[in-house]
Amino acid sequence: MDTPITLIILAATGLVSWRAFENTSLFQKLLHHPYSVKHNKEYYRLFSHMLVHSGFPHLLLNMFVFYSFGRVVEAVLRMEYGVAAGSLYFILLYVLGGLAASLPSMRKHADDYSYSAVGASGAVSAVMMAFMIMYPTQEIAFFFIISMPAFLGVFVFFLLEHLMQKNMKTNIAHDAHIWGALFGIAFVAILDINFLVNFVYQVRTYVASFF
Repeated sequence: MDTPITLIILAATGLVSWRAFENTSLFQKLLHHPYSVKHNKEYYRLFSHMLVHSGFPHLLLNMFVFYSFGRVVEAVLRMEYGVAAGSLYFILLYVLGGLAASLPSMRKHADDYSYSAVGASGAVSAVMMAFMIMYPTQEIAFFFIISMPAFLGVFVFFLLEHLMQKNMKTNIAHDAHIWGALFGIAFVAILDINFLVNFVYQVRTYVASFF
């Protein structure tokens, strides 16, 4: 029986993050450092930062959200395209989502030696948004508290991330969340435009049921 890619990514991220918590050298080598990417040609950092996190709470939150949405998205892609192709598409969604999320910081901080970032939040945002497009009327618990259909979660996500990026001074890369999520939408649309067509149809039907 094959092991779902979701579990492989989760296990690999957990293992590497845990090792990096104890090994500062490994942590520094893997984190996203735009200056080193540009000036030292360390392009691997555009991907390796997804394997390390700032602490256990950061790791656990990302992996919980990833597992919650990722196992469903992976199952849909495997069902639609077969195990091999579906697994490949899921890997591309995750990895390229993380890459897309890192590009804004590359543009802003390529000459700033002091800037660095870690975490799989951008990749996780891509997977989460893919789920919301595939299952727009599925009830989700936003922030683990507020229940709403997934299509509302799409708009709430972008609104809150935009407001937090604009008004809150934190070390959270909200622009990475936004670009990762945008990539997730674009990916499923390019893969099959019917995902978006069905999204619109289901939302219209859901809203019409209240009138």
